[in-house]
Formats: sequence, structure tokens, C-alpha cells
Amino acid sequence: MNETKVAIVGCGPKGLYALDSLCEVARRQSDQYFIVHLFEPSNYPGAGPVYDPRQPEVLRMNFPARLINAWTNGRGPSFMDWAALSSVEPNAYVPRARVGEYLMWSFSRVVLQAPSNITITRHAAPVTQVRQVSEDWILSPGYIVVDQVLITTGHQDGFRQSHQNTDCSISSPFPIQQRLTPGAIPAGATVRCKGFALTFIDTMLALTEGRGGVFTPSGTGYRYTPSGEEPLRIAPFARSGRPMRAKVEHALFNYPKDDAFWLEQSAELSQVLSQSHPLTFTHHIWPTLLSFADQAFDSPAGTTADFLARRLKTAFTPEQIRRDLRIGYEIAMGGSAPDLAWVLGEVWRRCYAQLVDWISHRALEADDANYFRYIAWEMERLAFGPPAQNIGKMLSLEQAGIVVFEYMAGEVEADISINATIPPAGAAALAAPLDGLLRDGYLSVGILGGVMVDENARALTPSGATRGLSVIGRATEGCVLGNDTLSRRLHSLPEKWAAFIARSARQTKPQE
Repeated sequence: MNETKVAIVGCGPKGLYALDSLCEVARRQSDQYFIVHLFEPSNYPGAGPVYDPRQPEVLRMNFPARLINAWTNGRGPSFMDWAALSSVEPNAYVPRARVGEYLMWSFSRVVLQAPSNITITRHAAPVTQVRQVSEDWILSPGYIVVDQVLITTGHQDGFRQSHQNTDCSISSPFPIQQRLTPGAIPAGATVRCKGFALTFIDTMLALTEGRGGVFTPSGTGYRYTPSGEEPLRIAPFARSGRPMRAKVEHALFNYPKDDAFWLEQSAELSQVLSQSHPLTFTHHIWPTLLSFADQAFDSPAGTTADFLARRLKTAFTPEQIRRDLRIGYEIAMGGSAPDLAWVLGEVWRRCYAQLVDWISHRALEADDANYFRYIAWEMERLAFGPPAQNIGKMLSLEQAGIVVFEYMAGEVEADISINATIPPAGAAALAAPLDGLLRDGYLSVGILGGVMVDENARALTPSGATRGLSVIGRATEGCVLGNDTLSRRLHSLPEKWAAFIARSARQTKPQE
């Protein structure tokens, strides 16, 4: 019987999906034997640090409950099925801690139901180094020798090491239950936050609702009652000042176009993407999406392009921030008709799966890549913002004078500064063991900033694929689009990787 030794480095959701896929392959290939070494330093395999079940319940998903499913082809319960006794609403944005419990349960089920021809050994330690010796890979610490290495270490720099903190500077808010304690940020302190996106919102809620403050629904949103334990002032700063738009509350929102309209646009985009002549995002795909937005808004051609051009040139004033947040919130709650910003975000959301298929593993020309990055940054704000309730809470905290928008240039004096950003993928964000593999020439970083991999997740260099080394997840963002999701439907890299490992094993001679 062929024996293949595999290391999976990191076991958050992507590592869980890869392990599950390998178990499925082993179940079908009974003549092959797999020894799997699983490295996850946190106590929560399957969840990892992002979905740590100990984190405060004020930190919620940015993904509705009905879409959370750790399984393919109905092989296991979705989150909704697993949480059936809790009466979770399908469109609810549930606490991340609760999803962490589900992911841990799913990991346990994968291990318990693993076929007899796969052995799984868990190592509760980080991997500091991966090096190649002849045809083997050696992982340290522990000197574990394997044939295949898969790295799924996720937001490597999102949990910056605590030794970088000082009494007045916090390098990352995560893990929040350790970094944003009353000892680190006393009640009444003034706080300066770098960043104005989802990580800032987590920080804002942890320092207010997470400290006993209460949000009460009102006719226009929320009213905040302080606990007395929150900071005196929380001042975000960001270059553009442009806020994220709220996700709609489906039960309250009336979509201006039905599914038939979007099916037509999807078919049209498929035709564009299938053209034989060289395509670019700049000259072919993006103009098509702008046209969809004009049609969805029943506007003359060019209306959306003009609107976006003006928006991209604008650094928002405090009053513009308030106005944009309020408009987005009212649209999301069904109180106002959609505007062009909402329509642009909806086009991006509806077409995202097709964009993922087209962009992923594609070598864009430099100018086209830069333009895609420029547009995608703004579309993230419009398409993938927070739940409406979190925007409503931000507005109420601003009205209470706790969150202030007057210092977007970062000039505010503060007792404590927090880096509430997640760095982009690519070489700047790589930590061990990826940084060493990049340094030693086993990896390369593409023009959009992510580690380059092929359709089977194999690491790529300018000279070809690196034998026995694969990467899945956040580190590949750019080469693979849209890694920050729990969806198993958007990407099939875990399944393709597992199938490739099985094919490689069949080509290996049985051990003597």
C-alpha cells in the first residue's frame, strides 16, 4: 500500500476544509495510506484564532447564518441545522464565537469519522520553519518529515505579536479579550484607531457594548446608554475617510430588480468572459459591470461611471461621513430607495463568483492589475460592508460623542493608539513559515500581492511549481480572489488539492 505523509500547517476553516477533503479522497482510495500531521497552535482546531469561541459575542459574522456550511454535498449539517435548537434566523449575523463552536464540532466529526487508511496526529504548536531536504520536507520544531506540505495559516499578521505593544500603542486589537482589556484601555481614555473598516467596528463594539454599554433600538436606529467603562473618545483615521456601506436587512429591503434581471446580466458577463481575444479588466470587464449598474438603476449610460469617478477623488469630510453612513443605513433598513453606491455594490456582489473564476490564477498586465486593485478596494467598501445593525450602532456612538469623525487625518492626540487594520496579502504580511519559504525561493508573490499557486494549490515560482508544497487561503489573495469567506462554494481548492495529493500518491512506488 502506498504511504503518503502530509503536513497541514494551520487549522482554521481552510485547514479544516482541506483535511475533510483529504479524508474524502482517502475514503475512495482504499489502496492508499495517508499519515497527516496537523499543526494548529490554538486550542480551537477548525475555528482557529479568528473564530475563537472565547471572543466576546458583540463580535459578529459579516456573513449570514444561512450561508455557513462546513460541508459539501450535504455530508454534514450546515450551521443552521447544527444550531436548530437555538432558533437562529437564516439572515442573522451570529456571533463569531458561536460559529467557532460549530467549526470545532465539524473538525471533531472529520477526525472521528476519518477512514481507516488515514492517520491524523495533531501538534499544538506553530511551525517556525519548513525546509526541503532531497525530496522530503522537514518541519520545525519537532523535525517532522513529510512528502507534502499544505500551508493554510490565514490572517498571519492580523494577530500581531504582543511584544510589539507598549503602554500607549496596541499593534492589533486581536485577540480582543486579551488586547482590549480595561487594564490596557482604561475607562475615560482617548483612543486613536488606525483604520475605518471591519476591524475598527470590532474594536468600537468591544470598547462599548463589550464593556456593558447598551444599544436600544429607536425609530431612527439605536440609542446608546453608556456603562461608564468605555473610553471617553474613539477616533478612527483613514486616508479617504470613505466608510463601508451597510449590508441590507433582507426582511425589510425591497430589491429594485428581480432575479431574472441578474440572470440576464450574469449570462452577458459570461459571454464577455468567454471571448477569444485577450480580455482586460480595465477595458472589457469593468465597463460591462458599470453598464449593469446603469441598467439596474435605470440610468443613462455613463451615469455610474461618473458617480464613481467623483467618489474615488473625494476624501470625505466628517459631515460627508455621517451623511453616507446614514444613507447606507436607511437603504439597508428599507427606509430609503437604493442609490448608485448601493447599486454598484450589488453588481459587484452578484458578479463576484464570476470575477473570482476569471481573476484567480491569471497573470494580469501591470496596468490592468493596478486598476483592478484600485477599483476592488472601493468595491469592498460598497459590497462587503458590515451588517446594518453595526452601522446603526456606529451612528449612535457618534451622536453620543464617543466615536468622532473629525480626525481622519490622524492628527488627534490620544492616550492609546490601536492599529485596527488587516494588512493586504503578499510578502509584507507573510510570517513563519511562509516568509522563510519566500526568502529561500520556494514561493513567489504575484502582481496583485498574493502567493502564487496553480489550480491545485501548488506553490509557484518563476521556474514552475514547487514539488510537495501547497498554499490555500489568505496568503494567496490576489492570485486567488475572495479568500476571506467561510463559503465552500466559492472556491474548490481544498478538493482539488486533495485530489492532486491522491494522484501523486498513486504515481509513487509502494514502500519496500
